[in-house]
Amino acid sequence: MRRSATERKNFPHHMIREIYEQPDAIRRVLDDHLDSSGRVRLPQLPFTADQIRSFSKITIAASGSSRHAGLAGEFMFERMAGIQAEVDFASQYCYRDPLVGGKELTVFLSQSGTTIDTITALQVARRKHARTLAICNVPETPLTQLADATLLTHAGEEVSIAATKSFTTQLTAMFLLAAYFGQYRGTLSNSGRQALEMLRAVPEMVEEALATDKLCRTYAGQLHKSKDFIFVGRDIDYPIALEGALKLKEVSYIHAEGYPTGELKHGPTALVSDEMPIVVLAGKDEDDLDSVLRYDRTVSNIREFIEREVPVISVITSADSLIEKIAPCVLRVPQVPALLQPFVEVIPLQLLAYHIAVLCGRDVDRPRHLSKSVVVE
Repeated sequence: MRRSATERKNFPHHMIREIYEQPDAIRRVLDDHLDSSGRVRLPQLPFTADQIRSFSKITIAASGSSRHAGLAGEFMFERMAGIQAEVDFASQYCYRDPLVGGKELTVFLSQSGTTIDTITALQVARRKHARTLAICNVPETPLTQLADATLLTHAGEEVSIAATKSFTTQLTAMFLLAAYFGQYRGTLSNSGRQALEMLRAVPEMVEEALATDKLCRTYAGQLHKSKDFIFVGRDIDYPIALEGALKLKEVSYIHAEGYPTGELKHGPTALVSDEMPIVVLAGKDEDDLDSVLRYDRTVSNIREFIEREVPVISVITSADSLIEKIAPCVLRVPQVPALLQPFVEVIPLQLLAYHIAVLCGRDVDRPRHLSKSVVVE
């Protein structure tokens, strides 16, 4: 019988155990929603084929890590389902009196289903007659009870306040939903089909990414006294840069910011120094010309950082033979289609945040001032 990653290891904290539970958590979601031919099935959704084809816009509202999953979902919806997608902070959606069209679907992501901002945003959408869908880890919550439809992520109990397996299962749910809509709308591109065909292998790819653990611990030893970090990524990697920065802030109390790589030259580069590490997401899908172009531009950025003696950690694909020659501190993850890069790239960022927090002597599972569910504004 195949042993899961968590059965092979003892863990000193809930957070690191939950990081290692991610392959099995993702596998559960896929087993529930992929048939033997690899086609997505979501029988719990009440939307007809005609309704799915009629949706003209997807609005995603969430907070914290859930919003970062939604930002990755924006790319998935637009590229696989051909639907305009927009992501909002749940707290902002409550206040800005959003314009809601008659053929709009609003999607709300929450680990707990009890986050007050997200529940209030859903209530606003309902008052404006939008169709609503909750993506949640916990059944029978205020969020799932209010929504027209629910997609459960089945991550299992997440004890640590910092979201890890709930985040990657939300990514999985977003991908499945976008692919499901793409099936009915006939909009799946070649790249979308390739990503869908490889989806079954994602749990194994995540397990491979977990092999960066030892090196993340080493880099954490070199960097845990830093006072500031910058995380950068292009395209669908940008939401993962945001998530990496958030994880570090949450558990280590070190200031960190996430940016699109190309935005650094529009101001933030003024902050860059030999005392501020930059974590660069530099994945490349060799079969995607746009991905290759983004990679080439990122390599150029890394060269500039190194020339300025900036500490750089690059998250690269296993086959990359170039970046390590420029910037030797690398974390290798499996090469996957661009739409699946978030699944593998977030793993070393979670591990890096965890090990830095441990070295800083933080209460990793219970960071100060934070709670698992924000029930009061």
